[in-house]
Amino acid sequence: MKAFKFPLEKVLGWRHLQMRAEEEKLALLQRYLENLNQRSSALAAAEMNSRFGLLKMASLQGSDLHALAPFQARVKRERDALSAETTQCEKRIVMQRVRLLKARKDFRVLEKLRERRLEAWRYESNRELENAAAEAHIAKLLRGES
Repeated sequence: MKAFKFPLEKVLGWRHLQMRAEEEKLALLQRYLENLNQRSSALAAAEMNSRFGLLKMASLQGSDLHALAPFQARVKRERDALSAETTQCEKRIVMQRVRLLKARKDFRVLEKLRERRLEAWRYESNRELENAAAEAHIAKLLRGES
């Protein structure tokens, strides 16, 4: 009886590696998106702190308000840039999820084919074993009669 050998085992292994690589790429993009969200939160907190800092001042000078305007303009530019980068990252995540789903599907197709081939091999192996046992039993009976 021959051992089970799946002819596409190397392809199955390669598909598995491909699927894992796509999962890693998605995880990397998700971490990057989380970083962008943290940067956005930190920027919003800095803007809020600057406003509250002005409100807490005992005496407000015109120069204080004058200094706040460029800061607010810079924060707005950074917020807009972060927003655009976040949108772009979210699009890349969607595209990466599509690639990951395709890689998973390709892997599962080969995996299911391997399972079917293994099941067929087991069936044939069991059948051979049963035939050999039946032949041995018949031979034993014939030897006992002679």
